[in-house]
Amino acid sequence: MRRHSPNRTGRRSLLAAVASGAIALSGCLDDVTSSADGEPTDESTDEATFPDHPVDEPRDPPSDRRCDGPCGMEPINYPEWNAQIAHADGQGVFFDTPGCLLTYRHEPTFYDGPAAPIENAWVRDFRTKGLIDATAAVFVLDYDEERLEEPMAHNPKPFVDRADALAYVDSYDDLAESDIVGIDGFGAEQAHRYREYPIPED
Repeated sequence: MRRHSPNRTGRRSLLAAVASGAIALSGCLDDVTSSADGEPTDESTDEATFPDHPVDEPRDPPSDRRCDGPCGMEPINYPEWNAQIAHADGQGVFFDTPGCLLTYRHEPTFYDGPAAPIENAWVRDFRTKGLIDATAAVFVLDYDEERLEEPMAHNPKPFVDRADALAYVDSYDDLAESDIVGIDGFGAEQAHRYREYPIPED
């Protein structure tokens, strides 16, 4: 389903390894040692780390950073698509595409993101390729994987100008104005369709 990002080796990687049978019981016990009084202590230093972010403006993605969302690709290699989020504590997360950003934003804890709330987000305008405020943008929910060549097969198309979104929708028979949403119109169903995010069972 999700491809693990090498940035983090936390809860998700441990669960994935357990599920695949890669961790033996003896390996799990290696992180536990005894204190001076004989009580077990956990010496694991398995903490996620995130780059500093100025919070109120975008920054360049770090050159060695992999996507903090579901794919693990390097955002710096996708200058016309990459996106980013600043958490309120000054930590940043970076994505190669708007689809990864929106899926992460839907549920940051699922991707082991920083605990602090999301403060700001930026995506690339589909027409101009410039960074825009994602919270003020509109997104065309285009699910056609073969329409355009783009990273991760397909993505929602961000636009700073709703007129540009309407023009995009009008150029395809299978799209309609109802496919244009604000950032809060992106939920579990959309995340699942773009990045196979798991939809909770009723």
